[in-house]
Amino acid sequence: MTNNDAFTENLLVKVAWYYYKDNLTQTEIAERLQLSRNKVVRLLERARTENIVQFHIQGHGVHCLEIERDLVSVFKLPQAFVIPTPTNNLSRSLSKAAAQYLENCISNNDLIGFGWGEAASRTIEALSIDPAFEVSMVTLTGGVNYYFHKRDYSIEGGLDKFKGGIHVIPAPFLASSERMAKNMLSEPSVENILDLASLCHHAVVGIGGLSADSTIIKEEKMTLNELLYIKNQNAVGDILGQFFDANGELLELPHHTRLIGTHLHTLKKLKNVIGVAGGPHKVEAIYGALKGGYIDTLITDEETAAALLKKEAAF
Repeated sequence: MTNNDAFTENLLVKVAWYYYKDNLTQTEIAERLQLSRNKVVRLLERARTENIVQFHIQGHGVHCLEIERDLVSVFKLPQAFVIPTPTNNLSRSLSKAAAQYLENCISNNDLIGFGWGEAASRTIEALSIDPAFEVSMVTLTGGVNYYFHKRDYSIEGGLDKFKGGIHVIPAPFLASSERMAKNMLSEPSVENILDLASLCHHAVVGIGGLSADSTIIKEEKMTLNELLYIKNQNAVGDILGQFFDANGELLELPHHTRLIGTHLHTLKKLKNVIGVAGGPHKVEAIYGALKGGYIDTLITDEETAAALLKKEAAF
């Protein structure tokens, strides 16, 4: 089963479960899943024709659906989407799931914010937008060379899907000093993009762990010694380069004064922040992000979701 097939089956199971098991109306399902009512009707019909709906609801996505419901309940999330844990390349699978989730949410004239790093760039790569839609993208941080050079596409070849425009913070991810960062942040060209970012309808962010192979190290945004220092300050992970502890509390670090991008306090005010992360090395970071209330929609895999629920149950 491909990732696309798994996502589609999970959506079919989800719609069927809500309709036949939870007795929600088609309108209620449409509102909960951010779909049109007509699409819900089509999905229910397909679930019947493909024998997902019989005397009971069956399918590979049932267990994932149960875990999604537990995540939403336990961590008080508006939404969670859990994919079966793949045998390899979890990051790519999660980004494809994030792209498909977005495709079901996007409306004409929407503005989508993207954080820095692998999860965001791969989601952009996998994203397919209705050609009739005028959708715009805005970066949430500086240093987006990762999008344009590290991935194998250019504005003309892969980002022209954003017909409403592409808005990029014209600055690095991390300034060389606090003074330099303040100067950059006071530039109108940077201020304007950051103001725009605060208005986005959906925001896609990765959740970074503290391992030596994290993107922030691979992209040489900081050294291993700097990361070790941050870890010793009780950090468990980061979003947009801003590190927090196990309770989700943002830490006071010299590193933070040099960042160019959207502050986590601003991120928490956005309409729908989509966190894309999974794997054993990310459990502590995701947990901290959930406890801090930085995520509205979590997209992860089944094993990671189970680990998060187990961790919360231990307290």
